[in-house]
Amino acid sequence: ANYPHWVDFDCGTAKVIKGFTYLPRQDSNNGNIKKYSIQVSDDGKNWSAPVAEGNFDKDRKEKNITLDKPVKARYVRFTALSEQTGQDFATGAEFKVLEK
Repeated sequence: ANYPHWVDFDCGTAKVIKGFTYLPRQDSNNGNIKKYSIQVSDDGKNWSAPVAEGNFDKDRKEKNITLDKPVKARYVRFTALSEQTGQDFATGAEFKVLEK
């Protein structure tokens, strides 16, 4: 499938979120996400405008995303918009929601 690719996370209850971490796949560079967007939702159906977006460096280090202003939400959508070498897939080892 062509981009975008996304995954939705349910935090179980509403959390005050201050940021996120993304750890790329560690056994190869295939699917290493370059451009990303993160949205939040209270109900898992209606999504906010992006609360974070940008480009990751091309390496296997954990990426830290700090929000300018914490948001309260139950659901998080992490969207991969492109891959470091132009491939049509995305991978990751870990994604964490950082609470305030």
